[in-house]
Amino acid sequence: MNAAHPAPAGPWWLDAHLDLAYLHLGGPDVAAELPDPATRGVSLPALARGRVRVFLGTIFTELGAESAGMPWGYASSSDADAAHAAGVRQLEVYEALERTGLARIVRTAADLDACAHAPEGSPPGIVILMEGADPIRTPDEVAWWHARGVRVVGLTWARGSRYAGGNAAPHGPLTAMGRDCVQALDACGILHDASHLSDEAFDGLCAATDARIVASHSNSRRHAPDIQRHLTDAQIAEIARRDGMVGLNLFGKFLADGRPATLEDAVRHVEHAASIAGRGRTGLGSDFDGGFAPPECAAGCGRPEELPALADALAGAGWESAELDGFRHANWMRTLRASLSRTSSRR
Repeated sequence: MNAAHPAPAGPWWLDAHLDLAYLHLGGPDVAAELPDPATRGVSLPALARGRVRVFLGTIFTELGAESAGMPWGYASSSDADAAHAAGVRQLEVYEALERTGLARIVRTAADLDACAHAPEGSPPGIVILMEGADPIRTPDEVAWWHARGVRVVGLTWARGSRYAGGNAAPHGPLTAMGRDCVQALDACGILHDASHLSDEAFDGLCAATDARIVASHSNSRRHAPDIQRHLTDAQIAEIARRDGMVGLNLFGKFLADGRPATLEDAVRHVEHAASIAGRGRTGLGSDFDGGFAPPECAAGCGRPEELPALADALAGAGWESAELDGFRHANWMRTLRASLSRTSSRR
């Protein structure tokens, strides 16, 4: 380690799912302090206070007529140009944050390690995750997005895409174009995110590639409403077989059914995933502010500054110090480093 760039003192976090660009386009500016922390918890200052040193920042675009007038929206999957434009708007948010010195886009394993070991107060590292691949107009365009910094892709959001069925209606398989896109993603070494895939599309992804798969922000179907948004035990086992990761989503309705969620519920989901995949393949994918406010998260953990409460709850369940460091950041770091090393070798 470079003596001029010591690791930050004390525990720090890697959050595998934050919709930062989407939040910025909806306002207020993510670089500013939030005017009302009860309605939103995520900003760059809040992430710094929460010791989130690296995060997967999404390009989240929303399909549907009601979203078409929004900067992140497009009316139809058949309108590839509109989806592309919505995705580029969010990509440009991350590029502007980097250009002004407020963040660093992580493109390589060396970038990842540099962000993790940067001095206290350094800009956070952002690994760009495309949540729903409709902005990729054709599989031939994957290389263009990779060149601009995208390193993780989920083929669909909930409502489905040209590439895959989503967890909400309509369910459906991986499409022929989706299979071509998987090949293009693999050619660039881009990591696959299975969150939001329908069960049929999950199976199709697994059939189309032997590459590593993660679920950036998905919980256990065993302990949540029985819908395709959550992972079955078999899906968790398949992700583990491929040396992937499962990221805990802190949205209360994804943790408990019909009642307010507690940190004990969050621990139950993590422990269940760990019972199948191992504690070394679990981590955080908070989805803070991803369509819900801080009070709708697990009680006492709705903002980056409150993440220590989650670590304390895991410690209370018997997690040792090294396991807690793994959950906070080391498990995701290992997975991302391996993936980024692969993508760097194909540049």
